[in-house]
Amino acid sequence: MSYDIVYLADRPDCVDACAAWAYGRWGVQKPDSSLERVRGYFAQCCQKDDLPLTLLAINQETGLPIGMASLWPQDGTDWPDKTPWIAAVYTLYRYRGQGVAKSLIDRILKEAKRFDIKTIYLKSGSAAGMYLRLGFEEIDRQPSLTAAEGFKTLFCKAL
Repeated sequence: MSYDIVYLADRPDCVDACAAWAYGRWGVQKPDSSLERVRGYFAQCCQKDDLPLTLLAINQETGLPIGMASLWPQDGTDWPDKTPWIAAVYTLYRYRGQGVAKSLIDRILKEAKRFDIKTIYLKSGSAAGMYLRLGFEEIDRQPSLTAAEGFKTLFCKAL
């Protein structure tokens, strides 16, 4: 399976897919979240030269999105002094284990360097092992009622 990495700004028709993935994976667990609010934020991610921005993995055969990753100034309120963030990394189930998330993260790191970002952060529950393999450093943990592990992990990476 072949895919291209593109800006959400070049595929604004995919805002609804991004919002549905993010809300379905993370938003439904937050009492103050709504699909409409998440959709509004991804609409703001339709840009190339400022944050927030989102990248998509697009299946070359179908032209449909199969994954996403974002570069945001903030990702929640858990670590308010940390910025910017890799956020909303998501791959459709049938494409997991094929390197899609790694490709998206590699490209997000290039985008961060383009913005002259020196350190980038991300938080994870179940995908923590992947981020360690990609060279991210664990710097903190907090309890989490929604993560399967019972905690969320804060990572950083110097660029």
